[in-house]
Amino acid sequence: MANPKVLVIGGGIGGMTAALVLARFGAEIDIVERNRRLGGHAAELGCKALDACVKCGACLVAETLEAAATHPRISAHTDSRLEAITGSDRFTYSIRNASGRAIRGEADAVVIAAGFRTFDPSTTSYGYGRFPNMITNLDLERMLRANAKAMRPSDGGAPKRMAFIQCVGSRDAKLGHLWCSQFCCGAALRAARLIRHRQPQTDITIFFIDIQTFGRDFESFYRQSQHEFRFIRAIPGDAYQMEDSGIRLAYMDDTSRQSREEVFDLVVLSTGMVPPEGLAQTADDLGLALASSGYVAAQAHRGLFAAGAVRGPMRIAETIADARDTACQVLAFLGIKGGVPEPLVAERRPLVSRLVAPGRG
Repeated sequence: MANPKVLVIGGGIGGMTAALVLARFGAEIDIVERNRRLGGHAAELGCKALDACVKCGACLVAETLEAAATHPRISAHTDSRLEAITGSDRFTYSIRNASGRAIRGEADAVVIAAGFRTFDPSTTSYGYGRFPNMITNLDLERMLRANAKAMRPSDGGAPKRMAFIQCVGSRDAKLGHLWCSQFCCGAALRAARLIRHRQPQTDITIFFIDIQTFGRDFESFYRQSQHEFRFIRAIPGDAYQMEDSGIRLAYMDDTSRQSREEVFDLVVLSTGMVPPEGLAQTADDLGLALASSGYVAAQAHRGLFAAGAVRGPMRIAETIADARDTACQVLAFLGIKGGVPEPLVAERRPLVSRLVAPGRG
């Protein structure tokens, strides 16, 4: 197919990865992204390396973002919404940006890479939004990027006692969210180790159901973490704010089967992934089935393709791999033959690679 056009819905790490592979094989790409910048949630993550890389994936996002933003065959429409889309053999769509201008186009294929939302914890009994020292994992990420350390939002002071509560909005039958969000355990432990390294006076407790594995070095990483932090196999049911803005957590001790309460200076809610806003409407417009979880059920359907966490919770490396696989499926659908793998960036980043179009080396 000569001069194929692909619409990519979502400019996170999945959408950018798919767009890069397709663009390097000659496809023209329109990316539509609701936020003012590309990168999605992953762009908010900071590097967690201490004396060596801990494979958090943050560096992969920055490198992919730079490559996608400068590619001549990729047009990124940020702060924009997909206003309408129709078609089967060929798709007609309309994108409306923040200034109200409509951008219309046609595409031979569509990649849905809308990523995910994080669960809104203001609907829980933890007091998020009311208690200043009750924050989310993404709030903590922004804090570490801006200040390089953990701080109490109430007074800017360093927390002496800090807690992470895992699985907020995930693995919850009452919500109908039975899935594990994959990234929360690794993100919490990496952030906790970074905080302990920079603020050794901070005592850290992690409330959990169980710790999900992540990465090839998980076992040694987890064993070391068990020496550094206190792990409590329980999820607090209630939170109360103290006069000094500390947070009192009530939980059931798994060993003694007795109710206990403890006070912390700062509490981090590890909020899980949920399907992105507007996905149900887009899927309905395109006749694409969603699973009972609300995620996209099929990876490919009549020129429609799905990539990354829109298909279910994934970590950054998994999202990159899935988006590359999806891009290969799109290339086959368009009748474009593939080439051979070649690194996208420096050899020290083996997870980020690209396909080289025939005749380019």
